[in-house]
Amino acid sequence: MFARHLVGMATAWLVVLAETVAGYLGLLSYALVTDADPGGPLAGPLLVLIAAVLGLVLLPLLFLPAVAVAEAAGRRRGVVATSALAGAAAIVLAVGYAVAASVATDVPAARIPVATDVPAARIPVVAGFAALAVLPPTVAYALAARGVGRLRSRLGWARRAVAR
Repeated sequence: MFARHLVGMATAWLVVLAETVAGYLGLLSYALVTDADPGGPLAGPLLVLIAAVLGLVLLPLLFLPAVAVAEAAGRRRGVVATSALAGAAAIVLAVGYAVAASVATDVPAARIPVATDVPAARIPVVAGFAALAVLPPTVAYALAARGVGRLRSRLGWARRAVAR
């Protein structure tokens, strides 16, 4: 049971890294098309490194609880229902974390010249991006964990059949 969650966590972490690389390439192409500054030579590697650390932090805080809740709630349901439940649980957790971070880092408006620069004013945008960003790793985690669980049950059946 533990091995399937390790495989799911590794899969989710790789999807987080793939999203980061795709996002960086999109930003780099946008900068090249608009003749903007593409950043320094370490911008890409540092972004991937930060995303790797953040992905490791999010594994036990977001992806594992979301998949565990989905598996408990959708015990007798199919793969699609379990993945959808995991995605919904991850969105709720991600939005909660994004709102908490936005409120915790709120800077008094007196120190900021423009009122829209207050981080708490961007809660819907931050929460929306967080919700969209956690869906692919969560679904990948749920599918990988379920696949390993099915594979282990089939291997156990094959071992019992050979032992007879």
